[in-house]
Amino acid sequence: MIADALRADIETFAKTKSRQNLLFQMAEQGNVDAVCIRAYLTNLHYLLCHTPICLVRARKLATARGDHRLADHFKHKLVEEAGHFRWAEDDLASLPATVETSPGVLASMQRHVAFIIRTIDEDPSLFLAYILFGEYFTVVLGPEWLRLLEERCGIPRTSMTVVDKHIEIDQGHVEEALDSIDDLVGEPHMLPRMREVLRESMDHFYAFCTELAEIHGRVSEPVRRDRVAHAPAA
Repeated sequence: MIADALRADIETFAKTKSRQNLLFQMAEQGNVDAVCIRAYLTNLHYLLCHTPICLVRARKLATARGDHRLADHFKHKLVEEAGHFRWAEDDLASLPATVETSPGVLASMQRHVAFIIRTIDEDPSLFLAYILFGEYFTVVLGPEWLRLLEERCGIPRTSMTVVDKHIEIDQGHVEEALDSIDDLVGEPHMLPRMREVLRESMDHFYAFCTELAEIHGRVSEPVRRDRVAHAPAA
């Protein structure tokens, strides 16, 4: 029951709010350049470097709470996610040397990672909602994101393997993630809080895309006014 509700929330987000995403709108207009992509990959690398850190933290807290099944799940995920940050490193290395270096990790991405850590510390089982968002959202919107970058912006898929590879492997992970939520979070009273975590995950993702686009963006004024009207609270 919990998993089905979270799945529906992610699908609704992908169909509606993601289309108001300024970064996606830039891609649709052909205005995402290599400088923006370097910044995107730099921030994604930062996020992926924290994946094993967060999984270890969640496993330790689950063990301390006596939830050994949950701890074993995070141990399994730690093996699955090992080394994924290197894909982002390879993509960064594939960009032409003339492409401007990224100024670093954006404040929105730092807040995003801090949110994940706070969520784990509150209750490691809530981390399952975030994991589902990351995997399912990648499967749902990743192919369109790569298509727009390649066809309209001239960014080849060979420079976005970190997304391309996650699309491939996360197709198998999504059903596992859904089953794990129903198996490991059996209490119905957890649903409202897990949905809140999911919503906050979406908002942090949206805030990152917005900050990145505003720094690197070239978007028509009508799109900017539309974005302001729909922007979520950071």
